[in-house]
Amino acid sequence: MNTRMEDPKRSLERLLANGPLTAWPRRPGDQSLLVRIAAARFEPGRAYRETEVNDVLKEALAGFSAEYGIDHVSMRRALVDAQWLVRDKSGALYELDPAKGPELEALRDLQPAAILKQAQEGREARKRQHQKAP
Repeated sequence: MNTRMEDPKRSLERLLANGPLTAWPRRPGDQSLLVRIAAARFEPGRAYRETEVNDVLKEALAGFSAEYGIDHVSMRRALVDAQWLVRDKSGALYELDPAKGPELEALRDLQPAAILKQAQEGREARKRQHQKAP
């Protein structure tokens, strides 16, 4: 199933079911979802210096990626390649593509860290239940 058609929250729950991501997912739809989640962290109409983009991405990635999983540089490159972020002619400033901004509205309230925490708590509860079983 195409992730764009799938509920983003359910897709993220599936991706994070076994813990933080340790690498880029293989499925293009999952990759697209992660890029869109990261893009949703940028304010429409605001220009960002590269260091600011990196800070936003590091914070966003902390919600769903293991420490050495997906790095901010790869995510920044993916955002530019997919044209979610556009650079000015000098390459010094980045801005969210205004035409794509409305597509991100549904993702702005999605909290990957909370979904990851819920998945981890569920996994721990299942382990405890399994340990209690005769």
